[in-house]
Amino acid sequence: MRNRRLITAAAAACTVAALAAGSALGTPAGHPPAPARSATEVSAAHPAAGKSGTPAGVQLQGWLYPGSAGEPQCAGQAEYADDRLKTGALSPEYWAVQPNGTLLLETTAQGLCNAYSAANVADLKAHSAAQYPTVSAMDTATVRALVGSSVRRGQAVQQLTAMTVNAGLTGIDVDMEDYWSWAPADFTGYRTFLTELATSLHSAGKRLQVDAPAMTEDASWYDYAAVAATGVDEIAIMAYDDEYASDPGGKCKAITPYAWLKQVVQYAQSKVPDHDRLVIGLPSYGYSAPAACDTSAITGNIPFSVMRGNPGWSGNAATIERRRDSGSGEIRWTSGGRLYDYVDRTAMDRKLKVLTGLGVTKVSVWSLGGNPWFTR
Repeated sequence: MRNRRLITAAAAACTVAALAAGSALGTPAGHPPAPARSATEVSAAHPAAGKSGTPAGVQLQGWLYPGSAGEPQCAGQAEYADDRLKTGALSPEYWAVQPNGTLLLETTAQGLCNAYSAANVADLKAHSAAQYPTVSAMDTATVRALVGSSVRRGQAVQQLTAMTVNAGLTGIDVDMEDYWSWAPADFTGYRTFLTELATSLHSAGKRLQVDAPAMTEDASWYDYAAVAATGVDEIAIMAYDDEYASDPGGKCKAITPYAWLKQVVQYAQSKVPDHDRLVIGLPSYGYSAPAACDTSAITGNIPFSVMRGNPGWSGNAATIERRRDSGSGEIRWTSGGRLYDYVDRTAMDRKLKVLTGLGVTKVSVWSLGGNPWFTR
């Protein structure tokens, strides 16, 4: 399965660790204006308002990732075909950083859905106001191979800018993870790469978004303020996968507990005073783990279309509500010695309500393809 966010325990063990404090920030000079309805968000359905269902003032983003025929992510294109995202944005993963630091353009010619092709670009543009192809690197060695080389950085900046300009897309989304394993030099190289890419994109009238870890306090290996100072237009904080911070032997945590979500948002807001530059990510997937929690044995990012085939799953409304966790809205049950947890539409709606209560106006969703969206 080509799910770039199929989380392993080793990669996520420190997802909820802290990040460093930053100074007050404004919008960097020279940024191009945001497109209508935000450069990086997508309007989505919610029961609180009108025909579209979008809460007033809230903008949402949807991520897509490539896969092979028959995999759940390949349903993503059909899920936005109803134009629910027409006034916002979509972020398809088009680029993968290779172990040597070069970029691979993932294309439909490789047999992948949601990958780059002229037809897919045209489809994205027909169904969204803004498009942010993602460049992805999921481990420290791969990140280091790119950001630690001025030659590789320069090549990547040229490739990403050229494709964005030639295809008439809005900008680039940078998703480089395994943050907690980065050395100081890795973070320095990462910031240098973001500065170079932001400068190049802005000179072409394009924009830059960066995906960032969810944190609740300071840490030495990531600093929101330092990232914002590189010139990125928005920081998308991935507020999910708190289950990897569970105590061993107990019951694994929910993916995004309400209380933790509030801490993540409030911390981010304290570090980036220009809250318009913050995008908060919500989960749309599930996971399974041993009933006596062992974070090294978690199977993460299970699409709903797969989750409902797991032992003990029930679509009965009364059963679902009995299983709904009051602290997260997520559906949780145990069967055959394993815990199962998934985020349904009701849970997504309730998490969105937490965010709007904190003044969040930009919300991203991971991910389209076999997963529920907000209630329409």
